[in-house]
Amino acid sequence: MLKASIADSGSDCMFCQEPKNELPSWGTLLPLFPPSLLCNNCENQLKAIAGPSCAICSRPQPVNEVCEDCKRWESDPDLQGILDHNRSLYRYNNIMQEMIAQWKYRGDAALALIFRENIRKLYLHHYTGYIPVPIPLSSKRLIERGFNQSQLLADFTNEPLAFYEKWQLLTRKSSPVPAVLPLLERTIHEEKQSKKSRRERLLAKENPFQLSSAFKFSVNSKNFILLDDIYTTGTTLRKAAKRLKEHGAKSVCAITLARG
Repeated sequence: MLKASIADSGSDCMFCQEPKNELPSWGTLLPLFPPSLLCNNCENQLKAIAGPSCAICSRPQPVNEVCEDCKRWESDPDLQGILDHNRSLYRYNNIMQEMIAQWKYRGDAALALIFRENIRKLYLHHYTGYIPVPIPLSSKRLIERGFNQSQLLADFTNEPLAFYEKWQLLTRKSSPVPAVLPLLERTIHEEKQSKKSRRERLLAKENPFQLSSAFKFSVNSKNFILLDDIYTTGTTLRKAAKRLKEHGAKSVCAITLARG
């Protein structure tokens, strides 16, 4: 059950439910952009990744160079160059952790709208022409959760819908037709990644992804952009990228909300 409603997007913060207390301005009277969904307090707690970071995974660090984790990935002959790079929007701090938990595990799918504009701007600025690919859930996990959070993010890269049309898309009871078709499918149902230790994620060798059997699509010589919520070890993104590269993909990059 999706808990957010169109009424929630008015004067109250979508996340903390406190009044936003916005001062009247020309921007609020004659809005050119969708209204802010967060109060100033919640907005200010989100920390965008800015400054020096790893060129491959977006990990914040003192200098712009490849981090030690990515050096280890790139030293593996089977995975070298598999994921061209990942761009994460935010640090995985306390409020981002709570937002993602409320979004993914407590059924509040409409919280995805908080990130719509920044996902779309990043896509248009760096990846115009790349084919968006959401990281798929297993069929069991999809039934359990009711929606795929990565699919929602991927849909935001598509031609923009009017703001309230997007609200209706996310809050209707029937499952919407995705704007971006799921090119990959997950064939193995695994324990939730959040329940696994870093070591368990890295040691998992089996690839749970394959090209979708639902439709035929030539991957050869095309550029793809994976979308997911969190980059933690990079294992999931690299396994998905590997499947695409095995079928001839020219380039596979990723956009994630947060760098864990």
